[in-house]
Amino acid sequence: MEALRAAAEEFASWDLLKTQHKDTFKCTRLKDVQNEIGLIQSQQLATRTMMNLRRVERFLKGMEHLEAVLVTLSPHDAPMIMAYIWGPIRYLLKTTHTTEKGMDNVLDVYEQLGCHLIPLYQYTDFFQSVPQGEECLYHIYQEIITFHRIAYRLFSLPNKLWQRLHRTKWTALRETFRHLADSLASHGQFIQNNGWSHRKAGATVHDDIQWLSPRIPMGTMTGNSAEAEFDYYRRTLNESRSNFEVQEEDRVRNMKERVLNWVQASSKTQALHKTFQCMRICPGTGRWIFKRYSKVNDWIQLEQPPESLLWLSSNRGFGKTVLASVIIDELRDLCHTTRHSIPKGSKVYYFYCQKEDPDSCTYLNVLKGILHQMIDNTSYLLPFFNDKVVSGGGPALAEADLAKIIMGAVLEFNPRQYILIDGLDECEKVEATQIARFFVKQAERFDSEIKQGRMRVMFISQPMPELVRDELTQGDDPCIALKPTDIAEDIRAYVKKRVIEFSTPRGTRNGFNLEDTDVAQIEGIICSRSEDMFLYAHLAIEYLLQQPDKGELREKIRGQMIPEKLEEIYEQLIGAMKSELFRLSDGEKQWQKSKLLLGWLACAKRPLQWHEMQAILSYNPINQTVDFDNRMLRQYIRTYLGSLVHILDGGHIRIIHPTARLYIIQNSHINQQAVKCDLGILCLRYLCLPCFSRNYDERSRKREAKLGWFSFQDYACSQWYTHIHTILVDCCNFLLFEDHDKEYQTKLGLALDLFIQTHGHDLEQTLHPGLGQSFVELAYFAEFPFFDNLRLVCNQIYIHQESVDETMRNLVGIPQIDNALQQNRTTIENNLKPSDKVFSGDTVEEYYGSNLFKCKRTLCRYFYLGYDDKKDRDEHDKRHERPYACPVNCSSAPIGFSTNASRERHVRLYHTELHDGPSIFRGLSRKSTPGGFTCYICKRQFTRKINLKGHERSHFDDRPYACSSCGKKFVRLNDCRRHEKNHRRKGA
Repeated sequence: MEALRAAAEEFASWDLLKTQHKDTFKCTRLKDVQNEIGLIQSQQLATRTMMNLRRVERFLKGMEHLEAVLVTLSPHDAPMIMAYIWGPIRYLLKTTHTTEKGMDNVLDVYEQLGCHLIPLYQYTDFFQSVPQGEECLYHIYQEIITFHRIAYRLFSLPNKLWQRLHRTKWTALRETFRHLADSLASHGQFIQNNGWSHRKAGATVHDDIQWLSPRIPMGTMTGNSAEAEFDYYRRTLNESRSNFEVQEEDRVRNMKERVLNWVQASSKTQALHKTFQCMRICPGTGRWIFKRYSKVNDWIQLEQPPESLLWLSSNRGFGKTVLASVIIDELRDLCHTTRHSIPKGSKVYYFYCQKEDPDSCTYLNVLKGILHQMIDNTSYLLPFFNDKVVSGGGPALAEADLAKIIMGAVLEFNPRQYILIDGLDECEKVEATQIARFFVKQAERFDSEIKQGRMRVMFISQPMPELVRDELTQGDDPCIALKPTDIAEDIRAYVKKRVIEFSTPRGTRNGFNLEDTDVAQIEGIICSRSEDMFLYAHLAIEYLLQQPDKGELREKIRGQMIPEKLEEIYEQLIGAMKSELFRLSDGEKQWQKSKLLLGWLACAKRPLQWHEMQAILSYNPINQTVDFDNRMLRQYIRTYLGSLVHILDGGHIRIIHPTARLYIIQNSHINQQAVKCDLGILCLRYLCLPCFSRNYDERSRKREAKLGWFSFQDYACSQWYTHIHTILVDCCNFLLFEDHDKEYQTKLGLALDLFIQTHGHDLEQTLHPGLGQSFVELAYFAEFPFFDNLRLVCNQIYIHQESVDETMRNLVGIPQIDNALQQNRTTIENNLKPSDKVFSGDTVEEYYGSNLFKCKRTLCRYFYLGYDDKKDRDEHDKRHERPYACPVNCSSAPIGFSTNASRERHVRLYHTELHDGPSIFRGLSRKSTPGGFTCYICKRQFTRKINLKGHERSHFDDRPYACSSCGKKFVRLNDCRRHEKNHRRKGA
């Protein structure tokens, strides 16, 4: 009985069992269950909703037999043990009887389990005389308790939530219920087989159940055979449970993988967080936020904080992103310990907005990033997620509305969640507004409708007064303006930690061997000049570390010649990097390569990966060859890019800060217009390689694939036309008036000549009538000798981009290049692996990265990111099979829609100017007055501010007016009132 008593106590101490239910369960008896059933039957009879409650009868009788046996074995313990059977039965019936499907499913499972129960009371002597007999009772009890745990966890959720989850969750549990029923059958069969000689057929507990006649076993169990039988029973039971658990783990893992692949969130969030953690080199960095700002502590720990939303702000370079990583780690630690007031099961979700990365600065991608974390950390809701994917989610998550529905279920399920979004100012205004509005509304909804503090949101950004004013409720005070003095100690600790590096060998020189007074002076100068800019402290140290010798270093610090402004320090950093490179052999050549790399990073149309930059360096546009073996850089990346970049896993490179990008394209070392021209010319010439021309033989394709010739094709094929447009818009004056001896005019002209010679037969020769309107800048090039070729290329770009066919827009736009691209990729996929060796020590991964299986659609980010497995790529391709595309290439719907209605709804919400087209009837002539109020999203004008507000709410599906009768919500108050009148008419 000790095992049974322990099982009951374990259920009673279960952390998901609510205190009020525990108190009720422990004093519930069989008569209470019978009374509850009688009450339910009376209610159903009165409302003419009778259900077949006899389905639970056999289960109740089976449990009555179990109780009779336990009373015989231990009269003192039996009531407590059985209370945790009777209590959950009563609770489940009482909770589900208000919903037909819920109660029907519970009764079905009770019937399924009851069919495999035997009249245990007839085998009382067996349990008394055979020492191992009680083990069978324990296993039967455990199967029932397992079912009650499963059912209680679902039906103890808030009423609306469990009704939303019930169908999908119960369907996913069918195999579990079948396993429990089969296990009960095994236990019963074992008792019947081995307790036959002890059975008393006349033993009864006053039931009229027609029990199945037991199969008469052969022979009688002796002492030795009993032990052997029990060993076999245990072994079979353990194998059955183990096999079932393995199957369940596989099922859950596959389901999670399918749902996460459907979400398609950016994979960089975790890598960024790890990078920011590594930047916290000093213990205690950022801990001041918890000591100086009580609002933050209250937001974290109070059961009902004064504010569920906090908005932290400070100037650029403060170190806000590192501070965000500190808060995230603190929240995670608190959620995983029981020493604090944070409820068990609380979750932390976060996102780092990055202006440099198009995957990290849009509303939809922020939702995807947080939803990915929710799905990954909420396995219980996987059936609900999977149902949304299967029943209408389409091949991939492409709509913010569906993401919000799924997130809503997670937010209601968790006891508490913290959501932190860093860098909101890195997003465009429209995107930032949508992000802020959604999470603010969610926090307000939870505070008013569910429970204050259940959902807590924190934004961290530069000051955004307009957004704060527009999106926060008047009277709220969630904003915390961080002070320059807040990080003074962190900066000092950081500088102290890093001055050690002045005694450490670095690059091509030894340590500086500084005296204590020099070290103290470095600390003093940097700390005093940093003010509220952690970025300055980091860059100043990097600048001093790049000094060539101790003499120059001491001259800088004793003369206080450290630059005071960021742009000055960037200039000096690049200058120091130049000096360091000149110490290498062929220093001038190395410096030119460094400038090329920095320019490409700053002017590329998307983030470049290291192997793509190596491909550009390895490409010789004059000889039209690619030579990785002799031309790729063998030095570490930082040798050429210094302290101006972050290097993430997978070869992803990010410029250290937006201010660094701004300086790179404005400094005296790098000519922004020249770099833009070079990239456009490079793409044109690269696409004229033999591998993109006609009659390219397969033997050459296989040989050159292994040599890395196709490494730059993903970028060139998807971005060539954007670089041509950039040349038109940004580089006209540079080509016309800059003093460079017409070098770039000649280079561009030759590149266009080669492109026309190679692909001219695929270009449309008839000029489109709309070309001049869309490419206005083209007229400025009329005097150039290459004008005809440029116009022909622009005409092809225009026709391709104006295509109404979304499939066509996802091609390169030139048939010969499209065919060559697919053939090149097929050759790579079929013949190469990332680990394959090339030449003596290089690998295919160094030439192409680790993901060789790419999406074929140029507008998809997996066109260049790719997958490491063909199966994953093929699954991704299926998600693109959505026939209805957004008429505008927008970030809210990158893949398209499965139905035309979904597309129309998207256009109505996000592209109002396309939805509100002109009437098919000619309107009466009337005087029109220009509107004085303009929508900042679609630029539509209104004469009344109230109409503008209603219109803006339609962009975000914001419906603040709810019907008092049915709860349906509306954008406009008049619409709500009109709807309520319909209720009143029906009532009348």
